[in-house]
Amino acid sequence: MRINLSIIYFFLSISVIGQNNPMELYNTGNSNFKSGDFKKAIENYSELIKTVEEKTVQKTCYINRGLSYDRLQKYDLAIADFTEAIKLDSTDMASFIDRGLSKMHAGYLEKAKEDYNYVVYKNSNNGMAEAALYWLARIHYSQGKFEEVIKNCDSYFTINSKDSELYFIRGTANDMLRNFEQSIKDYGKAIEIKPNYVQAIANRGTAKINLLTSNGNLEPSKKETKSACMDLKKAKELGDNSVEDLIYMYCNKKE
Repeated sequence: MRINLSIIYFFLSISVIGQNNPMELYNTGNSNFKSGDFKKAIENYSELIKTVEEKTVQKTCYINRGLSYDRLQKYDLAIADFTEAIKLDSTDMASFIDRGLSKMHAGYLEKAKEDYNYVVYKNSNNGMAEAALYWLARIHYSQGKFEEVIKNCDSYFTINSKDSELYFIRGTANDMLRNFEQSIKDYGKAIEIKPNYVQAIANRGTAKINLLTSNGNLEPSKKETKSACMDLKKAKELGDNSVEDLIYMYCNKKE
């Protein structure tokens, strides 16, 4: 949950005594949210929206209530609350990210992409642009739009070049496009950042085999498959049993 310190300062500047004390409602709502009692949190934030007219406070309540609705899988209500927050402050890119996530959860992928693309277009906050590009890559991968995945990842790496997961995702996209040389490099970067990244190690080994056989070499020699087999055997040691068939086919050859 995003905590806005200006909200706290606002509450400290007013004096309201009794059960409907805004600061008390805000703290109770946050406490209920953190403990997972999202229904109670929604009640708290709803009451606070009615109690306080200050726009910054209302915006925070809409955001927190939207997050609560999202946790309860009431995605349309969450989207509506994030939209209200955006109406109150359209410069807060985090609200577009929050709304995009709820749209994704609801299955509105194209509408989610609109929010993420807007954040990337505005380019006013590196952290939010990074999040938007991450989710765009994930959505495009789920849609089989692998060239778009690669574009999203390329832009992402201009902000954060140390994310092993995104190198893995770009590697799998290149695999699907049969760009095996590039996918091998991507998996290598993922492994460089996260040495025991078993899926990347297994995929790199597989991509090396695919690179050999895609060039017409249907029965590569033991020497040719040495590097691939090192990856496949390492993946097996790390617990990935899906590589056993490849090891049997390409790594148990006699000299």
